[in-house]
Amino acid sequence: MSDQRVIVVEVTPPREEHDEQHFLEKEIDLAENKIERLQDKKDRLNERIGKLDQKTKNLTKSNERFEEVLDRSQQEGASRRVLETGLESLKQGRETCLENEKTLLELDLEALGLLKKIREWEVYREKLKTRQEEMRFEEWMRREEGLRYEDWKKSKYS
Repeated sequence: MSDQRVIVVEVTPPREEHDEQHFLEKEIDLAENKIERLQDKKDRLNERIGKLDQKTKNLTKSNERFEEVLDRSQQEGASRRVLETGLESLKQGRETCLENEKTLLELDLEALGLLKKIREWEVYREKLKTRQEEMRFEEWMRREEGLRYEDWKKSKYS
């Protein structure tokens, strides 16, 4: 009788697959760095929005108080020149509030754009990670195909 021998052949991934794995790792790192930079930019923008919003609220309150003072001054018979100067200051304060509100809307729009970009990069990163996991699984399956039944039963995918 002849001896039966089992030859186990380990299949190494083709060069292109190794290059693709390396490419995926680099792309995942790039995506994570990009997400981090966009998050930092969004955080700075949110801080700027918060400061400008608070400044606008304070100016609005100040304008309301100033308007009340002007009304009282007019009722008390203040000079025409004082009232005109006060009204001009109030007008400038209101214009500043409107400019700030416009800027806030623009900044909010920019923040939404950043959120969209962050989400797009997160989706891209997840696709890369999925592909990377698929490649690991395919490599594991190739290794499993060459195992004897007893070894195959002991094997686990990790």
